[in-house]
Amino acid sequence: MLYSPRGEAQLRELLAKGLPSPAWLVDRDLSLTWCSPPSPEAEAAGSVCTAVRLADPQAWATAHHRALQGETGGFDVTTCGHTYRCSVAPVKDLTGAIVAAVGIATDVTDFAQVVREFNRAQQEHSELIDNIDGIVWEANASDVRFTLVSKQAERLLGYPTQRWLEEPDFWVSHLHPDDRKWAPAFCVKATAEGRPHEFEYRMIAADGRTVWLRDIVSVIVEDQRPIKLRGIMVDVTEQHWNKERLQHMVSLLRATLDSTTDGLLVVNLHGRIVAYNRRYQDMWRIPDEVMDFRRDDRVIEHVLGLLEHPEQFLARVRELYAAPEAESLDDHIELRDGRVIERASAPQRQGETIIGRVWSFRDVTQRVRAEQERDRLLVAEQAARVAAEESFALLDTFLNNAPIGLGFLDRDMRYLRLNDTLAALHGRRREDEVGLTVREATQDMAPFIEPHLRRVLETGEPIIDLELKGMVPSSPGEQRHWRVSYYPVQTSRGGIVGVGAVVVEVTAERRAQEERERLLSEAHEAIRVRDDFLSIASHELKTPLTPLKLHLQMLKQRGTGQPAPSAIVEKALAQVKRLSGLINDLLDTSRIGAGRLELECKPVQLLELIREVLADFQPVSVHHAFTCEEPQEDIVIHGDRGRLAQVLTNLLENAIKYSPTGGTVRISCASSGAEAVISVSDSGIGIPADQQKHLFERFFRARNAPITGFGGLGLGLYICRDIVERHGGRIWVESEAGHGSTFRFTLPLNSHHPESLEAGAADA
Repeated sequence: MLYSPRGEAQLRELLAKGLPSPAWLVDRDLSLTWCSPPSPEAEAAGSVCTAVRLADPQAWATAHHRALQGETGGFDVTTCGHTYRCSVAPVKDLTGAIVAAVGIATDVTDFAQVVREFNRAQQEHSELIDNIDGIVWEANASDVRFTLVSKQAERLLGYPTQRWLEEPDFWVSHLHPDDRKWAPAFCVKATAEGRPHEFEYRMIAADGRTVWLRDIVSVIVEDQRPIKLRGIMVDVTEQHWNKERLQHMVSLLRATLDSTTDGLLVVNLHGRIVAYNRRYQDMWRIPDEVMDFRRDDRVIEHVLGLLEHPEQFLARVRELYAAPEAESLDDHIELRDGRVIERASAPQRQGETIIGRVWSFRDVTQRVRAEQERDRLLVAEQAARVAAEESFALLDTFLNNAPIGLGFLDRDMRYLRLNDTLAALHGRRREDEVGLTVREATQDMAPFIEPHLRRVLETGEPIIDLELKGMVPSSPGEQRHWRVSYYPVQTSRGGIVGVGAVVVEVTAERRAQEERERLLSEAHEAIRVRDDFLSIASHELKTPLTPLKLHLQMLKQRGTGQPAPSAIVEKALAQVKRLSGLINDLLDTSRIGAGRLELECKPVQLLELIREVLADFQPVSVHHAFTCEEPQEDIVIHGDRGRLAQVLTNLLENAIKYSPTGGTVRISCASSGAEAVISVSDSGIGIPADQQKHLFERFFRARNAPITGFGGLGLGLYICRDIVERHGGRIWVESEAGHGSTFRFTLPLNSHHPESLEAGAADA
């Protein structure tokens, strides 16, 4: 807009007369130089331009400042109950310089109200769409590209709505693979025909789930051409699964009904047939045209013609229909063709409400005939039993006076007759035994007896003098022996009807035989032990005598008055000591056998005793090292010091003797609870496991230690065990052949004899 001083009046007049809206002029200092007369509505608050300026000074200043910079702009403002849209533009002089800004305020109150109403309606429409329990959508009819998708799409399937709008083939690419061909083809066909359609398909959700959707689609047609598709996708996954489960249950029920051997019929309270299976129709031979009526009265009319007693049948049916809560398991229904049907009926309930009646029919013809045949055979059997009892009565005298067990069993291995001797084996009276099977009479022996009885029944060959042993109720825990024979019982026509049993008790004979065998074995063992002992004793006694005789001859050859060499004397004394030890072992063995081995008990300090015994052994063998694991405190026991030294000496001699290649011999002493535990270990030849339990027996020597190599009478450990046990202790061995041995023995501690401990310490 051009501006000049001469034309200012014309500009103002033009603005005042040519515009229906208020206008104003502002100079470069943003000072208001002119404004049109105020509107009637703004008279109370001044001119419109003043009201607009005061309502939003910041927007006023910004718009005019930009106009003075050459930009055309504007702003909206609400004041005095009106909404104005203000436009501001620059005013230039003839040279093009900006000298002022002109503004015009247009009252847009009614238009703004319309816009607000439109926005509110649009917001409500969007909220309505987003709150619908389904995906509201709109798409192009030509390519099914979405132009609108409600927010429920993201909740149901997990994909952002933006993807639905941006990806051209979103719908097709996210269909389930099995629906990816037919679903789009169906939609395209329906769209081309311009008809609304509804179909169900599956889509794959973002988390991999399969979601069933029912899509209800409308086709928007213009100029007879589809342009838009609008629809709603409803999640029917749960309904679909429920439908499938229902179909499965119905199918299972139908299969169950068809596979059962019973005929089933379900009738509602109005006499209409709700369900039945094929077995029911076949059982009653009802034509399809009768069943097609689905009326119970039509079926009853057909059935009555098949019955022997139709009046009774009909009366019972009416009685049950008259009492809906009644249940029935009726007697058999006889048909004219000879068949027998068993009928049952119960009310059909839905919750607590009776909605009909269920009828069940079972063909029991074979069972009834079998029962009748069984009853006939039972009568015949009872008659035969009477006859047999008369025959068996002739045997009673013989059976009951026989000294052996006699019995007769039928083919079911059930006792028909037996005498008191056989019944007594089972711990019963003869009368109580009759009628019992072998397994019922003697459960423990049945597994051994039954196979032989079956063999006789199957082959007809007797089994004679069979040796059996076991336990019977008449003597629990006692092993008994019998000689048994089984004979087939045959009729005159050769049929085998049972088995005769002859049982001879041979327990006393077997025990006598076992006792003879035991005594004979012990005698042989005693002879062997005697021979071993004589061999060992002669060798051991002869061994020290030979060198002793030699040393004495050497002394004899020396003249009288000449002193004897100490070495010869010491060797002679050593052999005398060895001979004395053997004799002492024999004497101790004799005392133990007679119970005369005496102990002189008093407090003994074990560590001191062990040191004394070890001191005697230090110079004995240069090939062995002796170590002692001493306890942290003194251990005192109440015992015979000499006898305990004898035990230790024997164990140490054995450790040296049975480790000929040398090595370390360890002795240890420790307390364990109320006992002292002493152990002697070596690294010698060891003791085989199967011989360790005999090691402490009299005259026993381990088989891996030959007499000539290791010597001894086999009495040392026997004497040691007796001494330890007389002290209230125990002795045992831990050994492995080739890996040495450890002998341990325990002695009670002297904790209950403090006065003896003090006396022993004083004596020391």
